Amino acid sequence: MTAGIRGIVFDKDGTLIHFEETWTPAYVESAEALAGQLGRPELAATWLHATGLDPATGRVLPGTLLASATVDVIAAEWHALSPELPALDGLIPWLDEFWERRALELLAPVGDLPGLFDRLRGDGLRLGVATNDSAQAAHATVTRLGLAERVDFVAGYDSGHGAKPGPGMILAFCAAMGLAPGQVAMVGDSPADLAAGRAAGCGRVVGVLTGTSPATVLAPLADVVVADVHALPGML
Repeated sequence: MTAGIRGIVFDKDGTLIHFEETWTPAYVESAEALAGQLGRPELAATWLHATGLDPATGRVLPGTLLASATVDVIAAEWHALSPELPALDGLIPWLDEFWERRALELLAPVGDLPGLFDRLRGDGLRLGVATNDSAQAAHATVTRLGLAERVDFVAGYDSGHGAKPGPGMILAFCAAMGLAPGQVAMVGDSPADLAAGRAAGCGRVVGVLTGTSPATVLAPLADVVVADVHALPGML
């Protein structure tokens, strides 16, 4: 990592936690529950495949809505496919609650995150989390991971800074920490994360392979692609 980096903003899903183990089952189970409520179980596959679940592999494809979109965008797509679903003002909070609860139950952290964050903080770095999940879910996950006392900033799509690939959450971190964007590294697993880092003017944009995107997708967008976040201290 380049000299002068004084802060790191991490994406959450696929970066701090393994995406496939945590989020794919939560998406599948929520769709099956909704389709069951409608008495049309076949609709679950329709919604999931339309928003990014590969029917051949059962994995979420990179760059799709399920990979990085906010809950309101996914809910709107599912509703557009099946207008018989509850109205969005009911569907969005239902999905938000379901995904937050189930993702916390399935949470699969990427190794010893408290140890990693202690090491990074010991190097004098300010640390933040910026996710397209809700702020409530972000804080709950950070707490469950044992990072609540180890991060300086947490933001979700509904924190008032906009969603990725926009730069708002990263710029809010910079403002809160008193850092210039060039002093901050953005670390994420999706094109939206890396695009947000570029848009914010981050000094370093790092891709990780614990999410939905392979190196071939991330490499053109990142300064460097690493296996997971535990490679970061060796780059400092």
